[in-house]
Amino acid sequence: MCTALAVLAAPALTASSSTAVELGFPYVHDFTSPAGGELHGDAAITGGRLRLTEDVQRQAGAWSTNDTFRSDTGLEIEFTYTMYTDEDDVGADGLLLFLADGSAPQGVGSFGAGLGYTCRVEATEGGSTTRPCDLPGVPGGFAAVALDHYGNFSAPIGGSGPGARPQHVVVRGSGNGTTGYRHIAGASAPGGVLADGDDPRRVRITLLPGDEGELTMTVRLQDGAAMRTVLADVPLHGGGQAPLPPTLRLGFSAATGSHVNVHEVEEFRVWKPADLAVEQDLPARLAPGARVEYTATARNVGVNASAPSAFAVDVPDGLQDVAWRCAGLDGAACATASGTGDVTTDLDLPRGSAAAVTINATVAAQATGTLESTATVAAAPSVSDVDESDNTSRATATVDDAAPVADVETDKRVTPAQGVEPGDEVEYTVTARNRGPAVAADVGAVDVLPGPLRFVGSPDDCTAEGQTVTCHSGRSLAAGDATAFRIRAELDPDYRGDGSDIPNVATATSPTDPDGGDESDEVVIGVVGPTGPEPSVSSRPSGSPEPTGTPTDGDGGRPDADRRPAATADAVGSRPGGPGALAYTGAADLAPVAALAGVVLTAGGACWWLARRRRRPVTAPTGRVRTPGAGARSEADRV
Repeated sequence: MCTALAVLAAPALTASSSTAVELGFPYVHDFTSPAGGELHGDAAITGGRLRLTEDVQRQAGAWSTNDTFRSDTGLEIEFTYTMYTDEDDVGADGLLLFLADGSAPQGVGSFGAGLGYTCRVEATEGGSTTRPCDLPGVPGGFAAVALDHYGNFSAPIGGSGPGARPQHVVVRGSGNGTTGYRHIAGASAPGGVLADGDDPRRVRITLLPGDEGELTMTVRLQDGAAMRTVLADVPLHGGGQAPLPPTLRLGFSAATGSHVNVHEVEEFRVWKPADLAVEQDLPARLAPGARVEYTATARNVGVNASAPSAFAVDVPDGLQDVAWRCAGLDGAACATASGTGDVTTDLDLPRGSAAAVTINATVAAQATGTLESTATVAAAPSVSDVDESDNTSRATATVDDAAPVADVETDKRVTPAQGVEPGDEVEYTVTARNRGPAVAADVGAVDVLPGPLRFVGSPDDCTAEGQTVTCHSGRSLAAGDATAFRIRAELDPDYRGDGSDIPNVATATSPTDPDGGDESDEVVIGVVGPTGPEPSVSSRPSGSPEPTGTPTDGDGGRPDADRRPAATADAVGSRPGGPGALAYTGAADLAPVAALAGVVLTAGGACWWLARRRRRPVTAPTGRVRTPGAGARSEADRV
């Protein structure tokens, strides 16, 4: 009774410590001692619990942290409590968690309806709408959320409140001394608010700051095995509410009146709030053997940074040759930049940032059914995710043999196309183009070089085994896209022929083209040398339509004409200084030149006819019978 009289006379006050420091996170208190805070009124530490009241009439007790926290960081708060009595009594009143100005003295509010937080009129139960408070509340109180058993925390205390609401969760606002502490919100508690001493209940409270001094509160209460939201986004700002102070402290209080309960707090944890989310863009349909690329992105959409945040992607077993790379966006960073197989890395995620992991793989040839990729992101130990429903992403893809396929066509060109001599280098450009409708995966090309040509090299990842040249791009082409490969080859110095007997065909390849790619047209080169004149050069069609369009850059862009290994001749005999070179004489000289050409042709034809009659057939190295000098120019022709 003496304690109750002391509370009635004046709440116990402790001056705010000038040495208070910022609360460290995560903050954990198991209440084996009062360390880290101050006890007020009837509160005591008993059996590893903070006992705020006994089941004795007209008690009020409180405990509050010595350290404070910045009000612009927000908080995620979790605690367990009990509320019970062994007496033959209906039970009252309730307990609460409160926030107080970090610069105000620590203390406890009024008994009974005030639950140790608000002011009240001493002579009434539940306050009065006509009389001002004469018992003060918590000094510098900013807000409180109560688990109100008896219901009088909703009474019109200080002229604010809808009336008694038993078994409710109730929020009241700021106040100091005998003024304020207005009623803000309330809702019925699922399953009531009582909790047996052997079966504590869990409460989770989220405080989120705004950009302009706002603060909102969300309250969740354990109901059986589930946590249920009772109040969401309750505004702790606006009319009748004190401005948000720079710092706040946390506290618990409880009270009894004419009826009694034991009120206890057991586990107490505090984090900064965070909100992480993850998403994936795995294609909905895949084909066996196809290349696939998809991205898993983790975002920080909350108010505080989260580092390190564990990030993982469980890649489907039906994907092979898996490689990934991680990139931070808007200030984020990846602890591991790349890897193979399943993804495991830590992320540094500042507020508003994201990190994207790009995964490249091949669908196994035997893959069937549905493939599932699971990505997860977890908040750092110092913060708590206020919405864990979006911390896991499950994306599925159906492997369908009947999925759309690609049609890859091939175009081939050679530089130079004419005027090539034995020992010269030429460059073939093989262009692969996807005619759709599906994406062409892992596009490449195969080119079997004719015997007289020897592979020299390629700037586009082409290699040779014997005469077979194989090119790899590692690229997937959408319908209409193209990529090109350049192949350098040398003509055998001992080659004797005009080039017409060494046609060359290439084939573009892709595992998503069921026909293996269409062949290019045949490409021949015009060869000049000691065996005769240069032939006219033509492409002999193989039945495939000539592709149109321009190949892309990068892995195979438009061939660079400046890289030709041998000079390009636009017409036979046009190489400067080469056999058959003829200086351009101008338009005025055309008539004499034409006349002279006629005489030379007539005389040359007669000489050729006589020489032909005198020559004996000679067997060529290829087994064909040919006349020596056929297809070559005489020394007289070269003058």
